Amino acid sequence: MPSLEKFCTIEAGLGMNVIGRSPAGMRIDFPFEGSATGPHWNGERPVRGVDYVTVREDGNMSLDIHGTIGERPDAVSYTATGISIANEDRSADPRELIVFATGSEELSWLNNEVAVAFGHGAGGKITLDVYLIRP
Repeated sequence: MPSLEKFCTIEAGLGMNVIGRSPAGMRIDFPFEGSATGPHWNGERPVRGVDYVTVREDGNMSLDIHGTIGERPDAVSYTATGISIANEDRSADPRELIVFATGSEELSWLNNEVAVAFGHGAGGKITLDVYLIRP
């Protein structure tokens, strides 16, 4: 049975850029910036990116996320896809599937990993707990 290993916690502020209605639903870009802490490095690492969101007819959101953790020479790029469940209080609970890409020798093992993230967003802020999937 697969297990989960804590990779990091991301805390970030969210911006908002409403693109408008598209055939798939309302498109909104959420640029984010914050920090990541985790057991695989000391201290905080900066996190930046954009979550390209499509609000579905049921009110939930389809997520397409592109971001980076850290800075050169240890920057890690990641892409994620998922859904975010909308709550009545206008908060949201994202669930994501993540893959990584890096040129860092120290973190090159991430190029072969898949992770999941679970979080909560409200009031222009988001917190995500990221877990590596272990066979």
